Amino acid sequence: SEVPVMSSTRASAGVLRVLRAHLGGAASPCAVPEPRSGRDLARARFSRFASTSGAEFDAASRATGSGDGSETNASETDAATAPLYPGHVRLTLAQKALLAVSSGVGASLFPERADLVGAANETTAFFALRAARDRMRLDEAGRRILNDRPRITDLTLEQAHACAPGTLGKTWATFMNKRRFDPNDRPPVKFVDDEELAYVATRWREVHDMWHVLFECPTTVQGELALKALEFAQTSAPAPALAALVASARLNNEDRRFLFDRLVPWARGAGARAADPGGLG
Repeated sequence: SEVPVMSSTRASAGVLRVLRAHLGGAASPCAVPEPRSGRDLARARFSRFASTSGAEFDAASRATGSGDGSETNASETDAATAPLYPGHVRLTLAQKALLAVSSGVGASLFPERADLVGAANETTAFFALRAARDRMRLDEAGRRILNDRPRITDLTLEQAHACAPGTLGKTWATFMNKRRFDPNDRPPVKFVDDEELAYVATRWREVHDMWHVLFECPTTVQGELALKALEFAQTSAPAPALAALVASARLNNEDRRFLFDRLVPWARGAGARAADPGGLG
């Protein structure tokens, strides 16, 4: 015999009657949601994440990945953008170029601004830093510095006060106290994309005031420019040379002639003769 076939409408009505009878009429089955388009899903996902923080949004986005390698790509991206040392800031090549120009001009006009001088040096001295690091590796004292990574801090200054009169430590401590300089006031290195080279840049920065003492350069405009010329002679970093060249415009004609006729030749000779475990003396 032929089996009667119910239409989909009659079949649905029959199923509903059976469910109502089974549930005692107390409830009706929930409606099944219709399939959602990709755009709807994306809109819902954005709405759900809109009120979260950036970190939470990134984490949630990775958690809802489709399993097609997006999680691996996210991990690789995080590793590529993670800081290499405390305070490290990654910049694109264009950003570094812009920062190099702006900080270089600022450092030339205001050589007393340690932050501008530091940024200009960090963004232009990669090859000089690498060469200095390589020279340090060939020198026993340089290798020890790279291995131990000593820092010059307020504790160093306190210990230097206990040195005997006439020593570098005592003379440096007197120099710092007389001018109320604090070793901790030096801005940290941020823009060098290599952890070891960042330490070399930090070392350069921290021994700057010791160079004032060693080479008897006063903390005047002429003294600073002479020391910049010496730094260039010993390290080949371009920022000190640029600063000395541009900032010399602040001098009157007589002082400018004295700078280029007497101080710069002296600085070139002193920098070339100085012991060089990477320009750190």
